[in-house]
Amino acid sequence: MVIRKTFNVILGISDRVEDEKKRFVERVNQIIFHYIDTEFPVRFDYENLFAGVCFELGVDANTIPVRRPYSPSPAPPTLDKLADSDFTKTLEVLCALYAYIRIDRDREDARKWLSERVEAVLSRCTCDIGVGWKNGFFYPSGAEQLDKPLIEDVLTWLKDYPNEEKDYRTALRSYAGGDALADVIKNCYSATEGIARKVLGNDKTLDNNKEALLSEIGLSDGWKRLLANYVTYAHDYRHASEERHEITKQEAEAYLYLTGLIIRLIIESKTAN
Repeated sequence: MVIRKTFNVILGISDRVEDEKKRFVERVNQIIFHYIDTEFPVRFDYENLFAGVCFELGVDANTIPVRRPYSPSPAPPTLDKLADSDFTKTLEVLCALYAYIRIDRDREDARKWLSERVEAVLSRCTCDIGVGWKNGFFYPSGAEQLDKPLIEDVLTWLKDYPNEEKDYRTALRSYAGGDALADVIKNCYSATEGIARKVLGNDKTLDNNKEALLSEIGLSDGWKRLLANYVTYAHDYRHASEERHEITKQEAEAYLYLTGLIIRLIIESKTAN
């Protein structure tokens, strides 16, 4: 039973998003991280699991404090130590955990268990915390009709561009976390710039590649103006321009979606030509 959500609806209470993010982290600690650490260490081969998650995150496992619960022998740290009670880090650890489990085809039951637990935690949120879970990854909970073509499909198109895929995923995580929105712009720009460089076979900036890119993929001058505005907007955040203003989540979301459209346009146009 979703007690708190029902309670709030009946009494007309509205929770702050930041407060609900903290509850999300606490629930994950309780029914996912703690369970894997204490109830299912053998089932999940915990020592290798912890090392695998650290590898996915690019974290040195040896720098995380070890546990010494009942003996002088050190034990691997708990997963919550990696997340450090931080909302964005918790999302990253969950994604890395699923990615590690996914490597082993025999662990379908573990993947299902993890997804069911994540969905159970999300179902108890009393307000939109900005993310949804699907196939082992968190996506921004924006307009549902746009999520698949502009997020899932973009990641599919980027499968042959690993560096740009990484930039786009980083932008998604920044947007989902909601506390580094300027990084959404920076990483979206980097992803688009990288695609342009791959298509044109050079190391020029996106600003200097605009005309050649449009010529290469056969687009009109109308797109030249659009790309110019796309680049200018990003420059304000990438180079600390005096013209930039505090970005809103709606702006970051729109730039994220626009990046998906541009990436899809470049890749599909290049393929067609």
